[in-house]
Amino acid sequence: MTQVYASPKIVYKHYNKGMKRRTISTIKYQILQLYYDGASPTEICNEYHIAHSTFYKWRKDYPKESIDRTRVNGKNPVNITRLVSHLRKVEAELSFLHRTVAEKMPLRERMKIIDNEYGKESLKVQCEALSVNRSSYLNHKNRGKNEDAWFIKREAEYAEEICKIYRQSGQVYGAKKIAVIMRGKGKHISDEYVRRIMANAGLVSTRSAAYKNHLLVERSMRRAAHSSQIFQPNAINQVWVSDVTAVCIREHFYYICAYIDLFSRKVVGYNVGRNSSVQLVKQTFFNTFNNRNPKSLILHTDNGAIYTSYSFNMMLSKLKVAHSFSRPGVPHDNAVAETFFNTLKRESIFLDNYPKSYRELKERVDIYMNWYNSKRLHEHLHYVTPNEFEEKKNSSYINAIEVMKANI
Repeated sequence: MTQVYASPKIVYKHYNKGMKRRTISTIKYQILQLYYDGASPTEICNEYHIAHSTFYKWRKDYPKESIDRTRVNGKNPVNITRLVSHLRKVEAELSFLHRTVAEKMPLRERMKIIDNEYGKESLKVQCEALSVNRSSYLNHKNRGKNEDAWFIKREAEYAEEICKIYRQSGQVYGAKKIAVIMRGKGKHISDEYVRRIMANAGLVSTRSAAYKNHLLVERSMRRAAHSSQIFQPNAINQVWVSDVTAVCIREHFYYICAYIDLFSRKVVGYNVGRNSSVQLVKQTFFNTFNNRNPKSLILHTDNGAIYTSYSFNMMLSKLKVAHSFSRPGVPHDNAVAETFFNTLKRESIFLDNYPKSYRELKERVDIYMNWYNSKRLHEHLHYVTPNEFEEKKNSSYINAIEVMKANI
């Protein structure tokens, strides 16, 4: 094989004299040039006493384009592997900074940083690094100082009002519900704007952000014992749902039973008992039935022993109430009741100091049930309370009857 460059063997003569084994960079490039000129890897490795694994690593780090770059303009070849590794490291660092600093820092503060560094780098680079829309920054920069001061003052006023609504809700309301209340007061404000102000003020709803799996299923109650029945109530007292949940206080379980009107999502009846018994659900239902006096009612429950008991179903039969059951092992069939108890625990029982006695638990449940029906905005009801929703529907129903009577 024709030798184009000085043989690297000269370097290898000193390997046995205790010197650290390494190949001089220029000779490494010369060897790769021989390979890209047509020499086979075996010939090169045999000629220069190089391990095949070492040669293939060099070839991976310095592809043909990198060696050609050296031949054309005399610049050092680029180590592609090292360059890709460095690029990934830089991308990871930028992602970390975006996630932990830029996205959590108020937009005004990020724009202030760009103001201080303006002109030192490309504006596009600065905006992308701090997750700032370029047109938004230019609008901020070109806006007059008086107008900017007006925006700051308005945001401070909104922040104060948002904090007040947040505290009045017991730290329960999130951005969407607060925005609805603000718009009800005549403020032209978006959900996202409220969300940003809450984030800047460190206000976080105590409600979980758990994904609502039950929304993937039909919003109406699924077919259960009544296989042809799909629950789509268009008035109150047509379909009730019920469930029982347990609360442990000082190693003793207490039980809360509730009945909810599926149309208005109002808690029409509830009770707190020391035992999860048939008597608890029977007595609660009987009292609720007498208070509401429904004409034709369907009750939907799970397959728990207290709801499938002979005594409970005999009472329903005497009251001419149809009983529908969830499918075994499908809790989403009773999603409304399950969701309500999750809300009760997060917004009341688990929110502050845990109740220390049965009496304290009953008092806290009484307070919450009253607040839930009369004060708490409900997303399913388009952000009105259950009581308010029932009053509106009742008034419209009465008006419709009066119109019919007038026509007759």
